[in-house]
Amino acid sequence: MQLSNFITKVIFTTAFVSTFLAFTISIIFQYKNFQNDKLHVREEFTELKKEQIKREVLSVYNLIEQKEELLINSVKEKLKERVNHAHNLAMTIYNENKDRKSPEEIKLLIAKAINTINYESDKTYFFINSNKGQAVLFNKKIELDSYKDVWNLKDANDNYIIQLQSKIALENKEGFLTNTFIKPDSNDNKQYSKISFVELFEPYNWHIGIGEYLDDIRTYAQNEILELIASVRFSGDNYLFVNTIDAQTLVFDGRKMQIPGSHPYKNLFQQQLETAQNPDGGFFSYKFKKINTTKEYDKVSYVKKYEKYNWIIGSGVYLDEVEKELIRKEAVFKETIYQQLFYMSIMFVLIIIGLYITSKKISQFIDININHLISSFEKASKENKKIDTKNLTYKEFVSLANNLNITLESKNETEIKLQDYIQIINENIIISSTNKDGFIVDVSEAFCKISGYTKEELIGKTHKVVRHPDTSTKFYEEMWKKLLEGNIWKGEIHNQDKTGKDYWVYAIIKPIFKNQELVGFTAIRTNITDKKYIEHLSITDELTQLYNRRFFNIKIIEELNRVKRENNHFSFLIMDIDYFKQYNDTYGHQKGDLALERVANILKKKTSRASDFAFRLGGEEFGIITTLDKEKAIEFANLIRSEIENLQIEHKTSEISKYLTISIGIVSKTGVEIINSDTLYKEADDCLYEAKRLGRNSIFIL
Repeated sequence: MQLSNFITKVIFTTAFVSTFLAFTISIIFQYKNFQNDKLHVREEFTELKKEQIKREVLSVYNLIEQKEELLINSVKEKLKERVNHAHNLAMTIYNENKDRKSPEEIKLLIAKAINTINYESDKTYFFINSNKGQAVLFNKKIELDSYKDVWNLKDANDNYIIQLQSKIALENKEGFLTNTFIKPDSNDNKQYSKISFVELFEPYNWHIGIGEYLDDIRTYAQNEILELIASVRFSGDNYLFVNTIDAQTLVFDGRKMQIPGSHPYKNLFQQQLETAQNPDGGFFSYKFKKINTTKEYDKVSYVKKYEKYNWIIGSGVYLDEVEKELIRKEAVFKETIYQQLFYMSIMFVLIIIGLYITSKKISQFIDININHLISSFEKASKENKKIDTKNLTYKEFVSLANNLNITLESKNETEIKLQDYIQIINENIIISSTNKDGFIVDVSEAFCKISGYTKEELIGKTHKVVRHPDTSTKFYEEMWKKLLEGNIWKGEIHNQDKTGKDYWVYAIIKPIFKNQELVGFTAIRTNITDKKYIEHLSITDELTQLYNRRFFNIKIIEELNRVKRENNHFSFLIMDIDYFKQYNDTYGHQKGDLALERVANILKKKTSRASDFAFRLGGEEFGIITTLDKEKAIEFANLIRSEIENLQIEHKTSEISKYLTISIGIVSKTGVEIINSDTLYKEADDCLYEAKRLGRNSIFIL
């Protein structure tokens, strides 16, 4: 019995200690690597999120700039239209009465007629002054009898208002000016910024004008912008916020405040205000509660001040979101540990079998115990039941059984946690797996949710089922080329769900190899639809839906650099609608806008290639950049010119055609011939001038 115990202890101890040490060393090494990886992931995640919120804030900032520009242009158009109407009315009264009534009588008739014109705002009113400084119609009152001298009237910035108006009227016949003035019927005696338009009335050396207070006209636009900002969500529940520099909250916790109030967190607002003093904006860190929670989390925000509105625009991200990525890493780590536990269990089985064979010859009791232990362990492995230690004689075997029971408990707990982690990933991360031929073999619930398809509808199909028709074949060819070379592909993809609704994702696609052979692909995606929508608004002309001038300035440099690298052909077409001012004067701005839209539709149809881009450069001026050579560019331009004329948009005041026409200037060169974008634009503009000089409705190419 003593000898058997000794032999059994030596064999078991040697095998157990060796296995345990090897496993422990392996676990310690892996654990250290895992902790280092967690630290790297945290740092990378933080920088990524900071860059993301900065992009979102700057996108909104650019959108506001665009809205402000459109608003001012719209107001200017309305003011000019109204003054033109009043001027025409005054001229009609003058012509009808100049031979029948005295000048004083006619002046009174004109002043009364213009003073009766009403608009939607009681702060919008006409004024008439002589160009020598006498008020005729001032603050809605006719001053003909008083000869009120307003020549030296100043605004809050010490500008001589009437003198500036007279100078514009006498030198330019008409024009805009910006000044400050007291609102009529206002009790605060405060001057507000105002934009006005004046036009010379030559018969009496007057100027007739009308103005709008900028704070009044901005109110609607600001509300519209705030509604949009409040609706934006990105990367889950992240949102934008807006405060005024005097601590009034406009958008808070992702909601537009119906009644702006004081910021509830004074210290936090002070951080925002101090950071926003930097012209380029900046980041700051703090702790804050998530929506519908009471617990505070680490958060970093980016803010930037919009000077014209005295707004502080910002967005933040909770850094605890990194835990989602760490959970994935932890799941992989635990899976590895689970596998090692499994192999350890097998090793233990082998040890026990070895003990059984060795000890059988030594002692029947040992043999009985080993048989019982093996039988119990096999049952426990299959049924996940603990080993019964009642029939074990030796304490060594009892101890071994207890250890194996603990291992079994840990294994069961690990399996339960693993299933929980897998469910979280399935519900929240857009994942798909395909075979080497690109056919889907599995998708997450999140993929089904965003695409609108069920798992059954997706498995066995390719990703063409969600491919957007506007995405070029070349895009996917380049993607597959990189993947089939064994590289990871990262980028943005434009998709379409089951109902035809567009959505955008940022995808990371990884080839999967088994024994150095490609067996499939795994893709993880992030929903970036809201971000792409904001980007689209910032680069698109609101009326025509062509790219705007701001995007043109960026794109032409990108395309020029590309054709220089490739020494490819590059053509720039600049075009202008002939006699468009006369068209607007004759048919009105509403029909003018409709004409611009119809012209833009032609340009959109003709620039369907991936290398073609159409822009509205301003007013009635359009531009196209393309990789066509000189001969094809001429053919292309003639086709556009012909199709626009074939629209048969009536233009009875045109000097060259009874229909709306267009003139086109073209510069076509190779990459090595191009100097820079400014030179190229000037050359194209000169060509456009030549096309107009040669009779319009024509093309001139350099």
